[in-house]
Amino acid sequence: MRIHVPVASVRFEDRAGARGVSSGAAFHQRGTAVSATDQPPAPPGPPASSDVLLRPSYKRLLLGGVVGAVACSAVAALIALQLAKPDVPATPTAGGSVAPGAELAAVEDLEADQPRWTSDPRSWRIVVSWQAVDAAVAYLVSRDGRRLDRIDGTELVDDSVTPAGHYRYEVVALGADGTRSAPARTAIRTDPLPKDAARVQGRWLLTIKIRSSNIGAGGGRLVATLSPDCARGPCDVDWAFTDVANTGTAERRGASYIGTGHGSFLTRGCHSETISSAVTISFRVERARTVGDAWRATLISGTITESVPSFSNCLSARNVWTFTGASQG
Repeated sequence: MRIHVPVASVRFEDRAGARGVSSGAAFHQRGTAVSATDQPPAPPGPPASSDVLLRPSYKRLLLGGVVGAVACSAVAALIALQLAKPDVPATPTAGGSVAPGAELAAVEDLEADQPRWTSDPRSWRIVVSWQAVDAAVAYLVSRDGRRLDRIDGTELVDDSVTPAGHYRYEVVALGADGTRSAPARTAIRTDPLPKDAARVQGRWLLTIKIRSSNIGAGGGRLVATLSPDCARGPCDVDWAFTDVANTGTAERRGASYIGTGHGSFLTRGCHSETISSAVTISFRVERARTVGDAWRATLISGTITESVPSFSNCLSARNVWTFTGASQG
C-alpha cells in the first residue's frame, strides 16, 4: 500500500536545536531516514456534503429573477387594468328603480313659460315643463318652497298666478323605491297687463277741483262707488256718488270710460235747495295692479261736467270739475 504525501517544504527543529528542511516524500534528519509510517498525518479531507455551504447557481438566480419579474409585472398589470376600467352607468331595473348605490339623475331643461294672458283671470297660467328622467316614476313640483303637486308626466300648469308676480319653481325626480334626485330650479316674473285690461271696481275717493264755472269756484272730496256690469275683467261700470245722489253708467272704451247720469250734484239753488243736474263723467285708468285674483285699476283721473238748467228763475250753470280718484278697495 502506497501513501501519497503531498510535496511540501516543512521546517523542523530537533531537541538539540538542529535545523533542517524536508523535501520530497521522506524527511532527513542528520542523515537518518524517517519511514512513511512516522510521517505526520494527512490533512483532513473535504467535509461531508451536509456541512458544505452550497454556492449559488448563477443560472438559477437569473432564472428566478426573470420568473419573479414576470410575476410582479402580471400582478401590476392586473391592478392597472382594474383601476383603468371605466365607470359603468347604473342600469334601470324593472319597475323604474335604479341600481343599488346609484343616484337618480336631476331633472334637465326645466322651464317656466307664460302664454298669452288677457284680462280674464282664467287665462292666467304658467306652464312648467322638463325632460323626463330615466328610472323616475313621478315628479314633485314646488313653488316658492310649497308643494304644488306630484305628477307622472313632465308638464304642470299652474293657474294660481297673477300678473306682475315673481315665482320660483322646483322639480325633484322620484324613483320607485323612494329615491329622490337633486332639485332642479327655475324662476319667472309674469308680465303686467295693460291698463285697458284693468277692472274698475270698488269704492273711490275723488279729489275734485273746479276748472271752469259761470257761478264761482270750489272743490272738495267725494266718495264714489264704481260697479262693473260683468263678473270678471274690464267692462262698463255704474257709478253712484255718496251724499249727492247722482248715478249713471260709464261705457268702457279701452282704458277710458265715459257716461252720463242724473241727480243732485254740487250746485245748489238760490236758497241752498237741492236741484237736479245732468252730469257727464269721463275718466281714464292711470295705474293698475293685482288685487286678490283680479287685475284692478288703482288710480283714475278725469273730468265731471255738471249742467244745471234754470230753476225757478234762479240760475242756470255749467261747471267743469277735474278729479283724481284713488281706490279704497
